[in-house]
Amino acid sequence: KNVYWMYSILVDKGFGMGRTKFIKRLKDMGIESRTFFIPMHQQPVLKKMGIASKGRYPVAEDISKRGLYLPSGSGLKKKEIEHVCDCIQKIRRTV
Repeated sequence: KNVYWMYSILVDKGFGMGRTKFIKRLKDMGIESRTFFIPMHQQPVLKKMGIASKGRYPVAEDISKRGLYLPSGSGLKKKEIEHVCDCIQKIRRTV
């Protein structure tokens, strides 16, 4: 059974704005979101410890730049989910 711990999306170039602007627009509408993970090879603590990979991982880097987490959790009510969806659609219509 899915526990809906996180709900993540990627903001593609075709969306009409980047992730940072999209997050700001959501915030202006009262919706909290968070940026995606930082890839392991870019984690500051791992770099400091000297155990971060020195390679490049273009897929992880791309996803981390475009991804964000939307509100989620077992306590989220259907009406709240619909509100988030409505706000995303409103933002999309204005670009």
